[in-house]
Amino acid sequence: MADEICEVVGCDSPSERSLSNKKVSCTSLELKNPDCRNVHLCKAHYKEWKKLSKDAIPDYLGSE
Repeated sequence: MADEICEVVGCDSPSERSLSNKKVSCTSLELKNPDCRNVHLCKAHYKEWKKLSKDAIPDYLGSE
């Protein structure tokens, strides 16, 4: 996965993790291609996603 690039707008760092679009869409991260199935995130944006999604987990699971 090291040849993938982070998909957050304005970031060109190599990706570290891959998440489903559904998990990332519940946060405020702006993606280069919002229609993609899997989102590749660099280490910094993955850490940011973890902080942003901490309270939003029920949103993408479909429960409250």
